[in-house]
Amino acid sequence: MMKRILLCILGIFIIIIQNSIINYLSIFGMTINIVLIYLVIISLYLEELESGIIGAILGIVLDSSVGGVFGSNALILFLLSYMVSYLRNKVYKESPVMIFTIILVTTFIYCGISFLFARSLYNVCKFTSIIKIIVVPIVNSLVGILIYKIFKTQILKLEEE
Repeated sequence: MMKRILLCILGIFIIIIQNSIINYLSIFGMTINIVLIYLVIISLYLEELESGIIGAILGIVLDSSVGGVFGSNALILFLLSYMVSYLRNKVYKESPVMIFTIILVTTFIYCGISFLFARSLYNVCKFTSIIKIIVVPIVNSLVGILIYKIFKTQILKLEEE
């Protein structure tokens, strides 16, 4: 129980960093989504429901802090966290190539769904939005590998508990 609370608190801290620092470090209007990277990595070591709930909680906090369609991030992050956690016993999660691939796919799905929301609700369809769906997952995956390598010993402790 305490582990899940600490993971939520750490996730909220990561959202604060995302909103106050990372979002201002954009390159051609594209930013890294460290919240999604965090959720993917911890979901590889948690049960489906607990990772899904943490994803939903962080999604609600993210929705509250950035605006837009309330609940969209909560739903997307719940589903992605649950999906990654479901795969945790079917993949070799200590492989950098596997981590890269999982972050790539989840970021692609996240960007694609976000694009569809923006397209249908705000009638936004820019060429740069389409490029983001391709470039952001690659950049996110590279950063995810770096984060995983730096915090690997702490991440592996999640599985032990």
